[in-house]
Amino acid sequence: MIEDLNRLLETYRAEGAVGASLAFTLGDGEVVAVTAGVSDRPRNLPVTSDQLFKIGSCTKTFVAAALMKLAEDGKVDLGAPISAWFPDLPRAGEVSVCQLINHRGGLPEFEYDIPMDPNLVWTPTQLVDLAFSVGNQTAPGGAAVYNNTGYVLAGMLIEAASGLSLGAYVREKVLEPLGLKDTWSPATENFPTERMVRGYYHRPKPASDAATGIADGGEMWRMDGVLPYSDELQDSSDSFPFSGAYGCGDMVSTPSDMVVFMRALFTGSLLPAPLFREMSENRAAVSFPGTRMRETGAGLFQSSYADRLFYGHQGGIPGYVTVMQHEPRSGLTVAMTCNAGSGNRLSFYASSMHPVFDQAIRTILRG
Repeated sequence: MIEDLNRLLETYRAEGAVGASLAFTLGDGEVVAVTAGVSDRPRNLPVTSDQLFKIGSCTKTFVAAALMKLAEDGKVDLGAPISAWFPDLPRAGEVSVCQLINHRGGLPEFEYDIPMDPNLVWTPTQLVDLAFSVGNQTAPGGAAVYNNTGYVLAGMLIEAASGLSLGAYVREKVLEPLGLKDTWSPATENFPTERMVRGYYHRPKPASDAATGIADGGEMWRMDGVLPYSDELQDSSDSFPFSGAYGCGDMVSTPSDMVVFMRALFTGSLLPAPLFREMSENRAAVSFPGTRMRETGAGLFQSSYADRLFYGHQGGIPGYVTVMQHEPRSGLTVAMTCNAGSGNRLSFYASSMHPVFDQAIRTILRG
C-alpha cells in the first residue's frame, strides 16, 4: 500500500505539483506518512513529513474546537448573542456565538477584498472593519454562506474570554492535550520558520474580461502588485501576512498532526459528545466552486471523496492547498497538503489535489 501511495504522489508531482505530504490512520492504528516532490524549488530540497505547510481554512476546525473548549469551561454560552462581547457590532444582538463558526451569522466577508500585501500587518479589528466596509450584512440564521469574518470574531472572543492570545489558547486547550508539537498559529505566536516549505502560485490571466466570478475563471485573491500574471509557478510564500488570516486561516501544520487532531475530535478524546455534536450536526447545505464541501456544521463540513461521506475541512491560501478528513464508517482519518495553488478555480493547481485524494483513499482502504 505504501508503495502505491508513493507512486500516486510521484505521479501527481510529475503532472505538475511541486511537493505533497500525506498522512493517514485507520481507527486507533499508527499514523503513516508519505511525501513526494520538493519543498524549495531553487534548492531542490525534498519534502519531509515533519515540514510545515500553511493549512489555510483548516485553521477553522482548530478554532471551532477551541471555542467549544471555552464553552466546556463555562466561559461562553454558544447560544447567547455576541453583543456581550461586541456591543458596537451591527446586529450583534441577533448573531449567536455558534453562528460565528457555522457560516450562518449573516456577516460580511473580506477575503476577496483584502490586499495580498506582505508588508501589511493586520489587527483582527481591522479585518472586521474591512469586512463591514466592503461586504453586505444579511439576517443571521439564513442560508449558509462561507464566511471568514465570523472566525476572526471567534478568535477575538476567545482572547477576551480566556485572557490568552488565540495561539496560546489553542495550544493550551487543543494542541498540548493531544501531544501535537508540529502545529502553530503564526498570527499570534512564534514558530520555527526554518521548517516551512515554500509555496508556489499559478496566476493565469482571467479567461476573459467578463470572467469576474470565481466559478468562471476570475481570481479569488487580490494579487495585483504582488505577483504578475504568468503561466509559470511563482513563489508566493510571503505574499500574504499571517496577520491577515488570523483566526480563519493562519495556522501551519503537518498532515500527521492534522490526522491526530481529527481522530481525537471524532473519537471523543478532545470534546464531550454534546459539544462535538455542536460542530458536526445541524448542518446546512452549501456549495463552493472547485471544492468538495457540501454541508456545513460548525468548523466541520460534510464532503464526498471516493464515493464516501467524509467530515472535515479543506484550505487554500496563496501557494498551498490542504485537505483533512475523517470517515466514521471505516475509521479512516487522512490529511494531505501540497505547496502549489491558485486563486483561479480553473487552474490545475486550485483543485487537482481532490482526485488525487480520492485515489489515496481508495488505495488505503483497499489495503
